[in-house]
Amino acid sequence: MTGKILLTGATGFIGGELLRRLLRRDARPIVCPVRAATAADAARRGDETLDALLGRAAPARLRARVEWLAADVERPRLGLDDATWSRLAAEVDEVYHCAASTRFDLPYDEARRINVDGTREVHALAEAACARGGFRRLHHVSTAYAAGQVQGEVDASFLPDDAPANFRNTYERTKAEAERLLRGAMDRVPTTVYRPSIVVGDSRTGKTTSWNVVYFPMRLAAWGRLPFVSCGGRSLLDVVPVDFVADAILALGARDDSRGQTYHLTSGEDALTVQDVIDNVYAGLSRRAGREVPVATRALGPLPWGLLTTALRLLGSERTRRALDGFDVYVGYTRCDTSFSTARERAPLADAGLAPPDPRQFFATITDYALAHNFGKARRPEPAPARAALPAFALSPALAGS
Repeated sequence: MTGKILLTGATGFIGGELLRRLLRRDARPIVCPVRAATAADAARRGDETLDALLGRAAPARLRARVEWLAADVERPRLGLDDATWSRLAAEVDEVYHCAASTRFDLPYDEARRINVDGTREVHALAEAACARGGFRRLHHVSTAYAAGQVQGEVDASFLPDDAPANFRNTYERTKAEAERLLRGAMDRVPTTVYRPSIVVGDSRTGKTTSWNVVYFPMRLAAWGRLPFVSCGGRSLLDVVPVDFVADAILALGARDDSRGQTYHLTSGEDALTVQDVIDNVYAGLSRRAGREVPVATRALGPLPWGLLTTALRLLGSERTRRALDGFDVYVGYTRCDTSFSTARERAPLADAGLAPPDPRQFFATITDYALAHNFGKARRPEPAPARAALPAFALSPALAGS
């Protein structure tokens, strides 16, 4: 292959890991569209990204292979002029689309602009590249949670109907809608879809640049601010390390038989539970303290959780209400009964020496890194015990049962 790779979302978590690998495993030039007002701003963002990914001493030959392009996936034709659009269509032979909004609380129209309209514009460029011949593949990074609130085990091919009640939030709904768009056009553009679950740091080092989703309740627990946590049903939290996700995308995407396929990149039957995550936090605190730190966060079922949070909103402090607002967007994920099957993915992954990872083998590393780096926040004094900050009524035994 002698064309170029186009990679959206290169300044993000998964996109950055893909960029690092593509620079070392592939000789082709890479075009990275980034949101920037000018070409100079795009180049500056690119330099900062490469410094973080490769270090300031990264070889100039690697930096020279990346073109940082001022663009906007939410605008028609990515906000590019006709000449640039035509040039990319003539030069690009493979596209990795990672750019997305992962916020759970966006209004539907806003989430749709980047997750659906953005995918449509990237697809249009891939289709234009197909028209000149030689285009290999559009790789689209979705999410396992595009399956919505379905219960039980699901295959990566499953998509629920497009109804708000089928999804926990607009993120899931719009990612599912983007998949429908791509599935309806696979006869025109060869496409592979990848569905990672909750992506955490590197399995070997724990390193991450994305401190959201599962890290949020972990941080509250570690800082003594989470005396209770929501749970419900099987309370599954499927997490996967970013190195596995990036390696799997490249390995699966290199196969001819992966065209038109959708793959789970998940821990599947080995998924953690809410209690597992909380226990890991306190085990990590114990390792750091050199003594046992007792678990001070109790899991509450939906009814006691609802009673407790209603009382706290009425009688608690403004700080408490803000903490509850921040946690609200994650409550649905603490009551998850969905298991993401990896049966179909195991054989093609094994061909590349990969396997869906068991979080019981890597999550302690994730936890230790998070605690050592204070969840990406400035250092702060050791917190007071969690329960001391709550009003007396919050400690009632009647609210502690599940």
